[in-house]
Amino acid sequence: MPRFLLKIIVGSSLLSTLLFSGMSDESWLALKKQYLLSKVISQDATIRFGLAMTYAYTGFIEEGFKEIATIPSLDPTFKTKVVDRYIRKTIINPTHWQHHWYLAFAYYINEQKDDAILEFQKVADLANDVAIKGWAFGYIAYIYGERKDWPKAMIAINTATKYEPEGAALYFAKGIALKETGDTVGAAGAIVMAGVLQAKQMTGKRSLSKLKNDQ
Repeated sequence: MPRFLLKIIVGSSLLSTLLFSGMSDESWLALKKQYLLSKVISQDATIRFGLAMTYAYTGFIEEGFKEIATIPSLDPTFKTKVVDRYIRKTIINPTHWQHHWYLAFAYYINEQKDDAILEFQKVADLANDVAIKGWAFGYIAYIYGERKDWPKAMIAINTATKYEPEGAALYFAKGIALKETGDTVGAAGAIVMAGVLQAKQMTGKRSLSKLKNDQ
């Protein structure tokens, strides 16, 4: 069983595993609102970025990155403007975790990864929702995984699963990090847990298909 499970994640990136999580009522309602807004005003880069950010903190990471990929065609200058926009917002309201979340991704898409890590850490300090704290550490782990810095990725992902124990994607990511550090047994265990949580979430009331079909 461990060998079979590890074959599933060989060659996988952390991005491709970050797909599912639990979420609060407030986060689910925010996602539904942002999704509907994006359908009404589909050609606005700021709204698309907002949808991407909401996908990101509710655990639908692949969908979030798909939305980000659409932005250059809507506004080729958006990438250069978004960092300054959210720096200003964090100065005006420094305790609003969402401003730091948006700024973290603005830094990320501009290849300012160290700054992105610092902003995700601020999110973890400021957010009251423990699931959001977990996803902030999940993205920190993702950045360290990109750099092949697996010891730091492990520290971040262990913190992430402590805050968000329902996040199947976090356990997939943990499995990859454990595999890369040579712990194949631990990696297999993490993937088993991810599979259990993923099956539970895909049949739940807050799945991606539920979001897109129940409108």
